[in-house]
Amino acid sequence: MKKVNFNLILGILLGAIFLFLWIRMIDWNEFINFFHKFDLKFVLLFSGFYVLAYFLRSLRWKIILNPVQKLHCKESFFIFMTGLLINYLIPVRAGELTKSFILKIRHKTSISQSLPTILIDKITDLFPIILIMLLIPLIGVKLNNTLNIIIILLLGIFIFFIVFLYFAVNHRNTALKILNLFFSIFPKKIKFKFEDFFENFIDGMSVMQHRLKDNLLVYLLTFAAVISEAIYIFAVFRAFGADISYQKILFGYTLMNLTYILPTPPAQVGSNQFMWVLIFSFALGVDKNLTAAAVTFSHLLTSIWIFSIGTISLFVLKIKFSDLLPKFN
Repeated sequence: MKKVNFNLILGILLGAIFLFLWIRMIDWNEFINFFHKFDLKFVLLFSGFYVLAYFLRSLRWKIILNPVQKLHCKESFFIFMTGLLINYLIPVRAGELTKSFILKIRHKTSISQSLPTILIDKITDLFPIILIMLLIPLIGVKLNNTLNIIIILLLGIFIFFIVFLYFAVNHRNTALKILNLFFSIFPKKIKFKFEDFFENFIDGMSVMQHRLKDNLLVYLLTFAAVISEAIYIFAVFRAFGADISYQKILFGYTLMNLTYILPTPPAQVGSNQFMWVLIFSFALGVDKNLTAAAVTFSHLLTSIWIFSIGTISLFVLKIKFSDLLPKFN
C-alpha cells in the first residue's frame, strides 16, 4: 500500500502545481460571465459522442485481445470503463493493470498474455500523432516552445514503442537474451519467475501479426474515437459561444488526448485545466477565460460519465472496488 500512497501523493502534488498555474492565468469575473450565456441542452445532447469514443476504444481492444481471450462487446466495454475509472483514481496508469486483473479473475487469463494486448492498445492511442503532424500546416497553428516540446516528446514515445514492438516481434531471442542478462543480477528464484513472465509477454507482443484486416480496423476505430470526442469538445466550445473551427478542435483535443498516455494526477485535476489553456488558448488563440470555462464544465461532465459508467461496470462484472485495490500493494 506504500507504493499506492506514494503515487497518490506524487499525483496530488503534481495536480496542485498545475491547478495553481491555471488559477493564476484566469480572470475569474470573465470566467463566470461565460457561464451566463452557456447552452446546457446543446452540450448535453452531444456528450454522447464522448461515451461513444470509449465504446469504440473498447471495441478496438476487443479486436486486439481476440486471439488471447474472446469477449462480448458489452463485457469488453465494462472492463475498459472499469480500467478508466481506476486510472482516474490512481495515478501511473493503474487502470491498465486492472483490465488484466479482471480478465484473470473472470476468465483465468494469465496477466503475461493479456498485458501485451493492453500495451498495444495504448500504442495505437499514439497513432493520431500522425494526424497532428498533418493538421499543423493545414490550419496554420502557431506552436510555442512548450507545445513543440510536448509534440516532440509524444512523437518520441510513439517511435520508441513502435521500435520496441518491432524488435520484440522480429527479434524475440535477442530480446529474451537482453532480459536474461538484466535479470541475472537477481536471486535464482526471482529470476526464473520473471523469465517465464517476460517470455510469455514477448510472445504476446506478436498478437497482431498476420492480421491485416484487424490492424486496419484497429486504426480506423482509433481515428473514429478521436473524431467522436472532438465533436463533443466542439459542442462544448460552441455552447460557450466560441467561434472556432472543428479542424482546430480536432487538432487541439487530439494533442490533448495524446498527453493522457503520460502519468496524470487523480481524476486529472489540475493537469487537464492547465493543458487545455496551454493548447487551446496559447496555441489556437481561443480566449483563455472561455477555455477555462469550457474545461471546467467538460471535466465535470466527463467525470460524471466515467464515475457513473465505471461504477455500473463494476456492478455488472460483479467485482468490488475493494477487491482490486490489494492488487496495487
